[in-house]
Parts: sequence; structure tokens; C-alpha cells
Amino acid sequence: MDTLFTPELVRIVDTFTSKGECLQYMVDLLSQSNCLSFPDRYLAAVKGREEIMSTGIGKGIAIPHARDLTVNCLKIAVCMIRQGLDYQALDHEPVHLVFMIAVPQNSNQDYMKILHSLSKYLCDEKNRAKLLAANSDLELYNHVQRIQDLICASAAD
Repeated sequence: MDTLFTPELVRIVDTFTSKGECLQYMVDLLSQSNCLSFPDRYLAAVKGREEIMSTGIGKGIAIPHARDLTVNCLKIAVCMIRQGLDYQALDHEPVHLVFMIAVPQNSNQDYMKILHSLSKYLCDEKNRAKLLAANSDLELYNHVQRIQDLICASAAD
């Protein structure tokens, strides 16, 4: 499996004014990494998914995602939001960690394994605390690399 996380896709920000601004920021990160052919179309797919049901899964985490023809490679953008964001999460709590998964149209199996491994990792309070304690983009990226290792291990199963 290709590298899902790269340093340029992992960012710490102080705040966003809206969920839409956060999603746009993350799509821009993915677009700059040459992962998306048509960023606007991918953003529309992500927003369409959000309209069906919020990807704010609780415990301060959101995992927006879309499988689309405009996605060139499976990548995950990560954003830690210091102030927390009203994301219309299922538990109504502010979101501090956002993992946006860009999924090529033909990657359903890998995508399901990634979603499972990511959710499992983030359910552990100690893992979330390590991510939230990061003081720099690089420190956050180093923590996120552990998730990559788990995903690769589960993909090998």
C-alpha cells in the first residue's frame, strides 16, 4: 500500500470559522499533493457525503471522505484544530482531529481497511491524547505514522 500520510498533508491550525472552511482547507492540501484531478468536484462529493450523515464520529474526531473518479491516489490529510470546531458531530462535541480520506474509485477494499484501522486507533483515548499533544506539524506527522503502520499491518492480513 502506498504512503497514506505525507508531511505536507498534516497540519495544525488554530481555528476555522466553519465546517465548510475546514473541508475546503483539507481539499486544498490534497490538491497540492497532486492527489486530486478536479478538487472542486471532490469537495462537492465530500460535502454530499456530509449531507447524508456527518462524518463527525464523536470523541472530537471527524473522518470526511469520498470515493471519486477525480482521486488519483489514496491519501489522507490530517488537521488538528486547537480551538475545536462545531462539525455537527454525532455526539454534538467540538471536533479537534479531522482525517480526510481521498479514495480512488476502484479502492473500495483498501478504503474499508483504512477506515476500520483509523477508527480503531482513534477510539483509544491514549492515542487521541498523543495526537492532541503535538506542538508542531512534524510532531503530529510523526504520531500519524503509527496509524500508517497499523493500516499496513491490517492490509497484510
